[in-house]
Amino acid sequence: MSSNLLSRSNGSLGNQHSFARKTLPATIGIVLSLLAAHQASANTAGLNFYGRANVSADFLDNGTDSDLNVSSNSSRIGVRASTDIAEGLKGLLQVETQINYDNGSGNLANRDTFIGLEGGFGRVRLGQIDTPLKQIRSAVDFFGDQIGDLRNVTRLNGSTGAPYTSQDFDARFRNGVYYNTPAFGGGFVFNLHYTPQVNEGANLEEDTAAYSTSLTYEAGNLYFSVATEQWETTNDSNALRVGARYKFTNLTLSGLFQQATIKNQALEEDVQTFGIGASYKLSSTWVAKGQIYTLDPKDRDDSGTTLAVVGADYILSNQFRLLFAYAQADNDELARYRITGGGGYGDAVATTVGETASGFSLGLRYDF
Repeated sequence: MSSNLLSRSNGSLGNQHSFARKTLPATIGIVLSLLAAHQASANTAGLNFYGRANVSADFLDNGTDSDLNVSSNSSRIGVRASTDIAEGLKGLLQVETQINYDNGSGNLANRDTFIGLEGGFGRVRLGQIDTPLKQIRSAVDFFGDQIGDLRNVTRLNGSTGAPYTSQDFDARFRNGVYYNTPAFGGGFVFNLHYTPQVNEGANLEEDTAAYSTSLTYEAGNLYFSVATEQWETTNDSNALRVGARYKFTNLTLSGLFQQATIKNQALEEDVQTFGIGASYKLSSTWVAKGQIYTLDPKDRDDSGTTLAVVGADYILSNQFRLLFAYAQADNDELARYRITGGGGYGDAVATTVGETASGFSLGLRYDF
């Protein structure tokens, strides 16, 4: 893609890619060697190797320029393990790594990676894990890891075109402790996620804690969850999110509402995000889908956007599918929200202020 259109959110990405190109193949080789060496005991240990290749060719328009881009979208490999420690008690382990098929790079253990215990008391995990708030978006977003990913209007950080570069409401807590209760009341689960240092290692002199909680109900065809997240940093921002999904025979409906308060030294602002989505199974191989969401800053005029996406999945097998999508972010006069980046689609393409960002996408996805 032309350099004036494609922008990276991290200035040191080139150095990271160089390091990753050298280390990632060796790391993958070690993992595969270990899996082969311990194949005989894998079933006993509960060891599972899994992954996803998700790559798309996209024609993108940022309101000023347009070009073709090839993007790897949250492609990953991982290893899960569990072992029986005592009656009713299991030890858990997961290491998950992003792989960028478009340029051959990746970062070891940069996705959900943890060690934990599970038993009659529930489940406790230590590590880097999706927050309960983030998990609601994953459950209702029909275009996760594609252009038009819902995170472009819920994450509220610089990689989505939002002006709030110090905030990130759809992320993983580093250094986290995550507790899930056992299911109760016919399908309820309470989740509590806490980190004493949300973006750093041990630091006894500065308070950068954060917590995220949710109450989720899932039974039959219904999913419903409400979550809150609070950052006890210098920004002290918070969010409330409600999401729901219901599956009929062929039709699935979903919706999300988010009320966020962004705080830093320069501003305090309330931002609402809300919308609905639907998918319909046309046949055993075709699924049509669409969603529309509005972002509305309550304290600034002409600074919102409406993100609309339509598309279809062509399911070739249980593991392989084609993904078609068209996305559009209709920005107000002072807004610059994107349809790419946001944490799912690989690269963030900067949108011209006040212009409409749009794109067509053809993706290939292989799950294993």
